[in-house]
Amino acid sequence: MKVLIVDDETDVRDSIRLLVQWEDFQITDVMEACDGAAAMELIRSEQPEIIFTDMKMPNVDGLTLLQWIGEHAPESKRIVISGYADYTYIRKTMRHGGLDYLLKPINRNELLEALRNAVDTWLKDAEARLLNIRRDVEINKTLPMYWDKMLSGVVSQPDGYSIVADELQESFEWSAVRECQLVMLISDPLPRIVLEKFGRNIDLLYFLMLNICNEVIGPSRNGYAFKHADPNNGILLLLTGDFGGNSRKLTAINEALYRVLGARFHFACSGRVSFPQDIHTGFQQMLQTALSVSFLGPNTWIHSYDDIPAATSDKRIVLADYSSSISAAIHKGEQRQIKGAVTNWVQAIEQLHAVTWEQLKYWRYEFELLRSHLLQDTDRAAGESARNSSQWLFPIGPDGRLSLEEWQREWTNAFLEIAEVLKDSRIREYNVIHSIKQYIDLNYMHDLSLQEIAGQFFLSREYVSRRFKQVFHENQSEYLERVRIENAKILLMNKQYKIASIAERVGYPDGRYFSKIFNKLTGMTPREWRKEAGGEGGGE
Repeated sequence: MKVLIVDDETDVRDSIRLLVQWEDFQITDVMEACDGAAAMELIRSEQPEIIFTDMKMPNVDGLTLLQWIGEHAPESKRIVISGYADYTYIRKTMRHGGLDYLLKPINRNELLEALRNAVDTWLKDAEARLLNIRRDVEINKTLPMYWDKMLSGVVSQPDGYSIVADELQESFEWSAVRECQLVMLISDPLPRIVLEKFGRNIDLLYFLMLNICNEVIGPSRNGYAFKHADPNNGILLLLTGDFGGNSRKLTAINEALYRVLGARFHFACSGRVSFPQDIHTGFQQMLQTALSVSFLGPNTWIHSYDDIPAATSDKRIVLADYSSSISAAIHKGEQRQIKGAVTNWVQAIEQLHAVTWEQLKYWRYEFELLRSHLLQDTDRAAGESARNSSQWLFPIGPDGRLSLEEWQREWTNAFLEIAEVLKDSRIREYNVIHSIKQYIDLNYMHDLSLQEIAGQFFLSREYVSRRFKQVFHENQSEYLERVRIENAKILLMNKQYKIASIAERVGYPDGRYFSKIFNKLTGMTPREWRKEAGGEGGGE
């Protein structure tokens, strides 16, 4: 803490400094000023918590200083030390926030008591300020989320407004509103330049974009921008002000976003609808407009419900029609074939009059389905790098347009990467399955269940069973039986081993079951095989 002593008499300042053990009060700095003007400069730069001041001083007196402190440093605690026992001075001291009024000559006990009171008061006030700050921070964090959720319900449900009408009218001053317009700021897919900056922190991006939108919209009675609870709908603007100026406001928002983020965005607008009864109708109109927005069209960013283009005669293009050739090329791992398969897909898209938001969303779903199918048996199926996430599927430029050239290049590279993953996976799978086979060869005499084998290699039973048969063309259990019987044949050649003992040695505690399996695989009993092989002389 810091203390400032203001007095035009040097000996008074020295007395106050010497009468107090400042470290006992957690005070680290004691400063001095000879008048109110010098004190103001120190208060501005040093912000002392405790201020002792005289009343009668040249230039700027104590009363003027107290009044100035009340305006510019109201949290500081003020103690007056004066040679005048004047009621008027005392009353004005208290009016201007003074905690105490001490008379000269200074009494040390009174000085210490006044200082202790000032320090305690400041600490309590500081704690209260901290609690208020924390409360305000929490409110500022949660209030936008609260409005996001509430307004999402209002626009998405036909009777959503009636449930919260009173609260909305009180908070947004919408009681006099008779019409509104719903607007979607299309933020999916994001322009590449924005993804480069915010790809790992999309929440921060939305926070920034919402602040820009609401700053341009102005007072809440003009409308409000919020993040819809459904991520597919992104940022929505409920505009209630001057409809003639809405287009200018949306343009201003886009220019502000361009200055901050380096990219412009598409806005899908409803028509003007009655407020509040037709809010949901406006929401449906807005969605229809958004679904028709083309990312191949001219540099038009504001799209109106009244100007939705007529349906074209374009053939519906689906990735499923090209996925077989793409998958075949990927499994072969041939770069030229992969590039050719992707080129066929992009060339089909080039023939379209428009590539809409609706189409991009469906192609994203198809791509993820294809990717998951290709990687289902690899350790990359569950995870992916940030760069390979679905946010990066469509290269949108700063002007909001889709680059088909970049799209072809990036999808070719993405599928080449998948081909490499599959190649590595096949090598690892081949090695691990052969390791499982070797494990069975070395441990056939033990009780080897499929679960035990899978657990040894941290794999699932289903995976081991399926891949073992794919590689060796027989089940794990069939292979285990064959290995046991082959080793039993070797032991049967030695006449000193009894057949019951041999059964146990190769993993069959039950001699009868051993004989049954042996007969199944060889067509004869162990005893018959021993006789046939010339190993007579051993016991049963």
